[in-house]
Amino acid sequence: MKKLLVSAVVLTFSVAVYAQDTGAQKAVQVAQIPGSAAGANTGESIQNGTNNAVQVRQAGTEQSALTNQNGDRNLARLMQTGNVNGNQALSGQLNLAEVDQDGFNNESTTVQQGDFNNAYTKQNNDAGEESVGNRAQIMQGTANQAENNDAAIEQDGQDNSAYTLQTYDNSDAWTIQNGVGNTSEISQNAGPEDSDGHFAIVDQLGENNESRINQSGADGDQDRNTAFTRQGGEGNAAEQIQVSSGSAGGNTAGILQGFTGVLPTYSTGQVDLYDTVSDFDTSLAGDDDGAGLTATNGVAFQTQTGGENDAVIVQFGDGNNAAQSQNGDGNIAQSIQNLTPDAGYDNVSSQTQVGNNNAATVVQNDREHVAVHTQEGNDNTIVSAQRGTHNYSDVLQEGNGSYGRTLQHGNFNVAFLTQRDGQSYSIFQNQNQFGENGGNQADILQEGPLGTGVQRGFTHFNPAGVTAPHNVEGFTLAPLYED
Repeated sequence: MKKLLVSAVVLTFSVAVYAQDTGAQKAVQVAQIPGSAAGANTGESIQNGTNNAVQVRQAGTEQSALTNQNGDRNLARLMQTGNVNGNQALSGQLNLAEVDQDGFNNESTTVQQGDFNNAYTKQNNDAGEESVGNRAQIMQGTANQAENNDAAIEQDGQDNSAYTLQTYDNSDAWTIQNGVGNTSEISQNAGPEDSDGHFAIVDQLGENNESRINQSGADGDQDRNTAFTRQGGEGNAAEQIQVSSGSAGGNTAGILQGFTGVLPTYSTGQVDLYDTVSDFDTSLAGDDDGAGLTATNGVAFQTQTGGENDAVIVQFGDGNNAAQSQNGDGNIAQSIQNLTPDAGYDNVSSQTQVGNNNAATVVQNDREHVAVHTQEGNDNTIVSAQRGTHNYSDVLQEGNGSYGRTLQHGNFNVAFLTQRDGQSYSIFQNQNQFGENGGNQADILQEGPLGTGVQRGFTHFNPAGVTAPHNVEGFTLAPLYED
């Protein structure tokens, strides 16, 4: 189980250290033709087949554009321009753009303004009709605010679409989609100028998956936000929203739904948090490496505001929902559902942390569990583990310094835990009993300096579906010449 967790969340938290290197292929520099002037823009376009079209516009100095289209009815449009701090002579300096399309009905748009941007788009159709109707669009920078952006889109399969928009400085993005009907949207704004912006990776395998990443804010010490989405299976939806604020460092987020291999590194904080719940519930077990586990119809949502927050969602099986929201600094949240070879379904997990330095983890195996966590103060910890059927858990900690734990095995368990301030409590129900062991219930209220209150009832959490509305629209280039 430890190995699976480590391999499942690694890329989520290792990518933050890459800074300006996503690991994706980048556009290459086209060499100047001997005898051309120093600082000249360069380019090369290769087209084979029928009905290919390409349009390249470059302004400024030392820009490079490379297009390679093979097959039938490919389209490409590249434009590089910009106005760097009012200096037209430097506009678009050292931008690179590359589009490589094989097959037919592929479309691509690349627009870059400013300096030192890099964009790479590749859409393949190596096996007949395996890459029909892909669309890709990269836009980086607005006015004189564009520097050191890096974007890459690579799509295989049918009818995938991708949209990447980066504004202001030093953002990274990488989208890879394999399969049919996947949609990805990345929107990043790292302002103000000269901010060390954001980082995003989307990797989708399977069919009809949707992913949306929206990151903004990079002021002061908010030097890097990170977002990671990987979905394997069918009909999964993921949305991540991160806004940097305050004086702490950048946030980290990850969503993984379905898994087909081992990833190389991991987040120390996330693994330590999993060690906490696995020490609490020694019966937790899962597939050794995650190979072969998939997800269908899963919904995952993450939003983080503040700094140095760390969140991860891991879901296998069918119809699982998870939501995480952190508002403050230094929080860590973990929602793991169905890390087993016979993955379950219809689990729901919600975690909300408002203050600072809170930690919450839940591991749910089997089916139809619900866990709702809410922490509003500082330095609170929630550890929850559930296995069996129809287990519920509802934990609310409003003040500071409380530690709550719930463990439920078997059937029809219900646990509520409310702690106001500086409290500690553990609930064990049908531990290591996995048969039909009846309906246990627990209702605990502990108060403190915050005074009296009324125990709230159980609230079933059901996050709404996630959509990516900004699909890349098709376009048709104007004729290059008339017959």
